[in-house]
Amino acid sequence: MPPRTDKTTLKQYFRSGSRPTQKQFHELVDNCYNGDIGSSVSGYQVLMDVENARTISSLRRESGKTYLIPFFDRINVVNNRVYHYAIPVCNVGSGYTLQRITIEMTLPASANYKVRDGNKELTIRQSVNVSEIKIHNGAEEIYAISSGIKFEKSVFEAQLQREAAQWFGIGIDIAVAYDIKSDIAVSDKFNVAEQSEEMLLHTFGTVECFFIPGQ
Repeated sequence: MPPRTDKTTLKQYFRSGSRPTQKQFHELVDNCYNGDIGSSVSGYQVLMDVENARTISSLRRESGKTYLIPFFDRINVVNNRVYHYAIPVCNVGSGYTLQRITIEMTLPASANYKVRDGNKELTIRQSVNVSEIKIHNGAEEIYAISSGIKFEKSVFEAQLQREAAQWFGIGIDIAVAYDIKSDIAVSDKFNVAEQSEEMLLHTFGTVECFFIPGQ
């Protein structure tokens, strides 16, 4: 593929009074036809892995984002949830490379805080971490990370540089581990989500795929 020409340079070829050459017309065609492609979905599309009959305490979708508070029928054990995005990219040609994916998401803070269980006051020690991210093209796994996962300003960026014979659809699984402990035993009716909605709030935003022409 010929080298790409930036848009400012291309525009200079066609200023009033200019006489673009054949080579310059070829550059214009190459750059227009092989332009970068972006595909994205908003936080409205996030789905949650269903482990039992009730895994969500509350859910609200607003301004392209999903605000979610999970439900835990037990604490003092590590709970796991998987959140899923599906991005249709079937219109992307086989000549394109999936360069990177960005995931916008805010998780609850790892912190200590006070709640009440009936007449008792509890101290909750909470640790919430993304334990794994997997990305699939259709059924084929094309990326996985299970350590050193960092969100910079609530955004995770995966660098892929991955080519495919055909792009079917990008599936993203985000596994989250919740280690929520109390300093004393809790009653059977205790619901940590009701007591600490602000501390358990999740925000799921836009996920974007960036494709570039193959080399």
